Amino acid sequence: MNDRNAEVDGTSDRDQAERDHPGSGPQRGERQQLIARLRTVFERNGYAGATFSLLSAASGLGRATLYHHFPGGKQDMAEALLADAVQEFERAAIAPLLGHEKPAARLAAFVDGFARYVHDGHGQCLLAVFAQGDAQARLGPAVAGHLQRWTGLLEMTLAAAGLGGKRARRLAEELLDGLYGGLVVGKMSGDSEHFLRAHKRALRRLEKAI
Repeated sequence: MNDRNAEVDGTSDRDQAERDHPGSGPQRGERQQLIARLRTVFERNGYAGATFSLLSAASGLGRATLYHHFPGGKQDMAEALLADAVQEFERAAIAPLLGHEKPAARLAAFVDGFARYVHDGHGQCLLAVFAQGDAQARLGPAVAGHLQRWTGLLEMTLAAAGLGGKRARRLAEELLDGLYGGLVVGKMSGDSEHFLRAHKRALRRLEKAI
C-alpha cells in the first residue's frame, strides 16, 4: 500500500504490517507494560488530548492493533487504565487500612501509601484525571464510587481509633482533601516540595486527632 492509499482509507504502514503479521503485537504477558505506556499519555494529556497518534507513538502499536486489544477504542482503554490505577492505589494505600495493626498505624500507613502512589507529588492520580473534562461523563460515576468506598474505610478506621461518627467522617474527608489538594497545588505552583509538606501535615493532623 502506498502513502496515498493509506491516507485515503485511514490506515498506516504500521497498521498494514500488523494485519499482515498479526503475531507482531504485544503478547498477553506484555499487557501490563502496554497499559503503563498508555496511562502516561492519558495522565499527561487528559482523556480528550489522548489522541490515537499519541497512543500509537507511546505504545509502538498501530491503530489496528490498539483496537485489537481495546475493541471499544479509547473508552475501553480508559476503563482498563482506571481499573489498573484503582488496583495500584488500593495496594499502596487501602490495603493497610484492612490490616491488623492498631488503627493509628493503619491510618499513617494509608497516608504514606498515598504518597508512594503519587511518587511524593511527582506523579499523577489517574482517577483525578478521569473525574473531569470529557472523561467525567464516562468514568466520573465509577471514580466517585471508589472515592466513596475509600472515604468510608477511612471513616471506619478513624472510628476504630475512638473518633465519633461525625468527627470521623469529617477527618476522613479532610485527609483526602489535604492530600489531593497538596498534589494539585504543588503542580499548579511548580513547587516540587509542596506535596511533601501536605503529606507531613496529614500525619500531624492524625497524631493530634488520635
